[in-house]
Amino acid sequence: MADSLLVGTYEVDITPKIGTLLAGGIYPRVSKGVHDPLMAKAIVLESNGTRLAYVILDLLVLTRREGDRAVEMASELTGIPAQNIFWATSHTHSGPYTMPLFGSTEEEVVDKEWLSSLPESFAHCVAKADERKIPARWGFTRGYNYTLPLNRRLRFKDGRELNNFLIDRGEEAQCVGTAGPVDPEIGILFFEDMEGKLIAVLFNFALHLTTHFGEEFSADYPSVVARRIKERFGEQAIALYMPGAMGDINTYRNMEETGNMLADSMIPKLLARKPQEEAPILKAMKSEIRVPYRDFDQDQEERIRASQWPEDVQDVFRKELEIMRKEGIREGETIVSVWRIGDIAFAGLPGELFVEWGLKIKAESPFPWTFPVELCCDYQGYLITRRAWEGGGYEGLIARSAKPSPEGVEMMVNKTLEMLEEIYR
Repeated sequence: MADSLLVGTYEVDITPKIGTLLAGGIYPRVSKGVHDPLMAKAIVLESNGTRLAYVILDLLVLTRREGDRAVEMASELTGIPAQNIFWATSHTHSGPYTMPLFGSTEEEVVDKEWLSSLPESFAHCVAKADERKIPARWGFTRGYNYTLPLNRRLRFKDGRELNNFLIDRGEEAQCVGTAGPVDPEIGILFFEDMEGKLIAVLFNFALHLTTHFGEEFSADYPSVVARRIKERFGEQAIALYMPGAMGDINTYRNMEETGNMLADSMIPKLLARKPQEEAPILKAMKSEIRVPYRDFDQDQEERIRASQWPEDVQDVFRKELEIMRKEGIREGETIVSVWRIGDIAFAGLPGELFVEWGLKIKAESPFPWTFPVELCCDYQGYLITRRAWEGGGYEGLIARSAKPSPEGVEMMVNKTLEMLEEIYR
């Protein structure tokens, strides 16, 4: 049906074997169980002859090495153009390593056999979602949560910025407030079958996935939201998380509290949903971009010490700096992406995006509704602001988890805004 919307979903368990090392902390942890499984979830939309796929992976990060191979395999299986297949990692801090971080090597921390199987699982998930497409209606709503997100950086009278988990360790100047804002908006797209039964929910929220941090695999608070959606609307209702600009946003709540508070904000909106009958416009773009990295030639000792990490962790970042210097890579080729579903636009950036950048994209996009999606289609590390770089703190160090310069991040954001203008026209 050329003028109708078709929607298909699928989810598959991608949890590694117990004993695999858990990423998300400075030091690896050995997994001792499964609190809740790690999933790959796919949704495929088809409208007016265009197909678009989105996949969320319950992982900390993923680089293009695996991501591009997964997209290529999914495209070969389905015929969906690679440019129309998007993915993001949820950034759970209770998932496996997919790359070496914080002084480690790939041989030390990555389960290569598991990682090599990930693109096939990804492609299978997209193919099954494509096979399962049915006629559907869609719509958009949104909620708010003001009590969960906290900007985790504090600004001091002497100009320094420190993370709230590294304070009371010697700073002398007075705190003059948080170093940045938060984004309380929950963006919600919903899809239902022609009888009105909910099929899928896409939800975008800017909050770090650090509410579960133990010795078990966990998809963190989005899994609680997904469970609540299924309990209320049926097993067929799949909730796919779209990570917002949460690079500097944390919460003090635990996993169950966080997930339940989000679900409590979302479910009343879904119960009151008003679907559109008209099939949406689907458009997508991806662009390669080369961005400068942080200057690792300059002495970073003062910056490392000023971060107020304990001495052993400071040594980890000294080692990271030496790794970056030895590699000698001063700029990186990465990817930025945009896609639209009707009047709703998404902007994908390849790292942990600071909330100020996400709010800028929202404010300057030509679309009435735009949602940043971080950790999308690549991983370049923290995407910080110039002020955060000057203020210091954890995200202002130089490491494999923090590569692009503020100028490089600005280039990504500006390119994304240009692309939004193009698909809007």
